[in-house]
Amino acid sequence: MNKNLLFAMVLAVSTLLLFNYFNKSQVQQPSIPTQVMPGQAYKVPAAQDLARPINVEIDFIDKKITQKEDKKVIETDLYNISFSNYGGVISSIDFRKHLGINGTPLRTIQPVTFYQREQGAFLLALEEKTPYFYNFVGTKELDDQIEVAYQVDVDGFNIKKTYVLNKRDYKISLLLDFAPKSGAAPIRPRLFYPAPFVGEITDDQMTGFSSGVGGQSINKISQNELSSAWVTPSIFGAEDKYFAHCLVADEAGFVQRSFFKKFENRLYPVLEGPEIKEKGSWLLSFYVGPKLVDDLGVVDQRLEELLSFGWLSWLCKFLLSLLMMIVGYVKNYGFAIIVLTIVIKLPFTPLTMWGRKKMEGYQKYQPQINRIRTKFKSDLRRQQEEVLRFHKEHNISQAAPIMGCLPMLIQMPILFALYRVLGGYLDLYQAPFLGWIVDLSAKDPYYVLPVLMGASMLLQQVIAPVADAKQKTMMMFMPIVMTAVFINFPAGLVLYWLTNNVLAIGEDVLRKRITG
Repeated sequence: MNKNLLFAMVLAVSTLLLFNYFNKSQVQQPSIPTQVMPGQAYKVPAAQDLARPINVEIDFIDKKITQKEDKKVIETDLYNISFSNYGGVISSIDFRKHLGINGTPLRTIQPVTFYQREQGAFLLALEEKTPYFYNFVGTKELDDQIEVAYQVDVDGFNIKKTYVLNKRDYKISLLLDFAPKSGAAPIRPRLFYPAPFVGEITDDQMTGFSSGVGGQSINKISQNELSSAWVTPSIFGAEDKYFAHCLVADEAGFVQRSFFKKFENRLYPVLEGPEIKEKGSWLLSFYVGPKLVDDLGVVDQRLEELLSFGWLSWLCKFLLSLLMMIVGYVKNYGFAIIVLTIVIKLPFTPLTMWGRKKMEGYQKYQPQINRIRTKFKSDLRRQQEEVLRFHKEHNISQAAPIMGCLPMLIQMPILFALYRVLGGYLDLYQAPFLGWIVDLSAKDPYYVLPVLMGASMLLQQVIAPVADAKQKTMMMFMPIVMTAVFINFPAGLVLYWLTNNVLAIGEDVLRKRITG
């Protein structure tokens, strides 16, 4: 082979390899499997160079504090939001309608220091040379919205961030404007925002969630799935017990991929944008607010799934609306729960009294039926014939025990629905009842309500004793088990069950007076 030809080939291959290498170091498209559908999760390869810029550390241009922090506070009827020129981020957000232990508004976004700047809320990071010191542009107040704008020049680009705050709901939009200068290299932005975290809430847990394929449902994300990435989800964010921060709209298609990152055990959803080579604008909308039915639904009805009402959603919403209506009259959530229990119990009272009467009538014959079963225990066919004959002779039904349990079975869905409603609904947080019960969403600190609930169950057994010895032992043991189960339940739920037991005792007393 001609030496000159061989040299030219080697030179061409080397040039191509060097070009690819340096081009890759500047901007690289994310490695997304072609078979993954929008909204679907996939496992990210372990090698970072196959998944850039996912999990790439934030490299700030500004290594030292060269500007003084300037904060702008915006107040609405719903919240107070503080903005900072440090990163052009939301510094804090306080919810004025939801107060904490000291009567101050609950805060889900906390201020960060210069040395925690990667934890800024709605920080816009670039793969290389992320700017931190923004210039405040100004605010503009409209009829139903307030705009707050910041901008910065970096790496041949002018970047502008305009926050659009809705005055009447918890929707916050962010308009991102990118304007490159002549000869500017492409950039790929990433947007970080924190999971809500309220420090005063005991064991407040942060959980991620994302819309599934098709975008009509929301999937909760387990800890094992946090290392995955999601392709163009229509909803993506994180929640704690009472609040949610999440993307709800991206009409221009900014988000190419989303994932989660952790800073100091705090969870951060991250939205990875497209490669930007020319001038463009993207509007992203977020829900930043409490997990309450009305507030979630007015922004995006799909967010109601965050309440985890499940297949009993319709029942939970009905009971919740009924509870809120009662609170409007009695002005105390504890008394409202008692009234709600009475309202739920009354329609079932005739059925309950009839069922208990049938069951007690059947229990009188239980010892005789047990003797028949013992006598013919070696001949099951004969045993069944004799038991059926006994039922027929005494005009009793084998379904009587089931009839006695029927009212309880009917009310079980209501109990489950109330557990969902009372166990994690923000309006019950720090809602007092009487005396030592200062928070119906938390357990009774002195365990008085659970003990009273167990005692009421025991009293029920005394008033309506069971004839069968084995059943009697089991029923007497049940109050202990239920007390142990309910001891750490929210005080509001225990109050419901205690009230329900007291009403059941009243039903038994009334039934015995009527029937003699």
